[in-house]
Formats: sequence, structure tokens, C-alpha cells
Amino acid sequence: MRILVLGAGAIGGYFGAHLQQAGADLTWLVRDRRAQQLATHGLAVRSPFGDFDVKPRWLQSHEVREPFDLILLTCKAYDLDGAMKAIAPAMGPSSHVLPLLNGLLHLETLAQVFGAQRVLGGACSIPVTLGPQGEVRHLAKMHRIAFGTLPGSSPDARAKLETLHAFLAKTPVDAVLAEDMMLEMWEKFVGLGTLAAMTCLMRATVGDILASEEGTGLMTEALEVSMRTAAAAGYPPREAAMAGFRRMLMDPTSTGAASMLRDLEGGHRTEGRHVVADLLRRARSAGIDPGPLRAAWCHLQSHELRARREAG
Repeated sequence: MRILVLGAGAIGGYFGAHLQQAGADLTWLVRDRRAQQLATHGLAVRSPFGDFDVKPRWLQSHEVREPFDLILLTCKAYDLDGAMKAIAPAMGPSSHVLPLLNGLLHLETLAQVFGAQRVLGGACSIPVTLGPQGEVRHLAKMHRIAFGTLPGSSPDARAKLETLHAFLAKTPVDAVLAEDMMLEMWEKFVGLGTLAAMTCLMRATVGDILASEEGTGLMTEALEVSMRTAAAAGYPPREAAMAGFRRMLMDPTSTGAASMLRDLEGGHRTEGRHVVADLLRRARSAGIDPGPLRAAWCHLQSHELRARREAG
């Protein structure tokens, strides 16, 4: 099975490097700057589970001339249009695309472009970033990836995912071949949507929010809205997932915050429209009072509009 990973950034670099180390036939699709980094430094992974280096094989978009069996998308949600153009030459009649994007909006877009039968579901949870020389820095002992077929996926997709899972089983990665991938994605949407909405709205960590007089009440309200929205869509989060959300969002000692907050404070583009705004829209469509989600999206959108204006 020939695998193409769009992007050798933090997420694509981490999971791709583990797949290559496990023996997968893997190629990265990268832009010019990243290609130069890989040519100079190779691909290094620095992780609590062990450091290692791989000698990467990569292509740039103009060099893709034949289809791949499985294409992993590891771009930001707002870069999806460009990503689809980049992988189009790699999408043959039996190819499948496995996105690891935040939110749910991308599924419909990918299905419209490539056909629902070619689209798989994926989600990952990992604190990871790139160092100054392009090395992948894994920041904590969490590296979960889940993937599975979707209701419209073609029957032959399952075998590819089983092969992918077999490679990852040789690595320390916590890999899950999900029986209900939409439920997995909705569960992540609930947790991420709540975390992103609240930490961006308050410009604060979980612990600092909870330390405020209204913080616990607002955090609880946001989580309840997200959970009820998932349930209204037919995917009520399982109790194990809810217990995990509560541990993450109700820990008064937590210094955690969504990566979206780092983007916001750094003056970068955010995935607010694809996560917070979409969660808000789905809550309203289900007749659910969106509570703090309204203010969170207003905050994110106002910041974006101001930054755009100031940039000229």
C-alpha cells in the first residue's frame, strides 16, 4: 500500500515518521521550504517515547504523476482548498483520502470533490510542534490517532485501514481502528469545541478560568451545549469520553489551553470558523441555546476582522 502524507509538519511528520519506521511505503507531499529543510536535516522526532530519525522521501505538487492508495491530510482546516488541489493528481479511481483535520466541515467538502466513497474519517490528539530546524517535538505522553470508514466509504476501504493499523501497532502510537468513526469525530468535536471556545474567549488556561468566580459555571455550560449538540445529531458522547472531558476541563491545576489560543495570541489565522462557529451553528440548528459559544465566536471573528483590517 502506497501512502502519501500531505504535509511534513508536526502532525504529518510525527505519524508519518512512525509509519515509515514501521516499514510503510510512505512519501510526503511538501512545499519548497519544507523540502529544503528535509534535504538539509532529514526528519527528526524528539519524543518522550524515544527519539529517532528517518530519511524521508518527498515530492512537491508538480512532481505527483501517479495515484497513491491512501492519502493522509494533515493540514489546517482553513487550508483544505489548497490541499485538495495538491492531492488531486494522487487521487486515482481506487484511492482513499484520510483527513486528520479538526471539526466536521471538511467531510462534506471532500465528498463533494472526490466522492463520498473515497473519504475516510480520522481524528488525532497529540501535543506536538516543530523546532527551529524542522524537527518534530512531541511535548507529552499523548499521541492518539483514530480512523475508520464512514457511512459512504467504499467496501475496499476497510482493508487499507487494517493495513495502516497493523503498521502503527508496531509503534508506541495509540492507534484505534474505530467501528463508529463518526462517533469518535463527534466526541473530539465536543471536547475540542469546548476547550477552544472557552480558552479563546477568556484568553486564559483552564486553571485560570476555573479560578474565576464564574469560570466553572461557564465551562460547564459550554460543555453541556456541546454534548447536547452531539446527542441531537445522533452521536451522544460515551461516558468514558465525557469523563475524559471533565478531567480535562474541570482541573483547577491545569495550565492547558487549546492550540487555537496560541494562534489567536500570536496573530495567526485560527480554525475558529471550522470548530467554534460550526459547533454554534449546529447547536442553533438543533434548537439548543448555544450559551457561551455565541460570545466565543464573536470574539474570534472580531479578532480576525480587526487583524485583516490592520493588515490592509
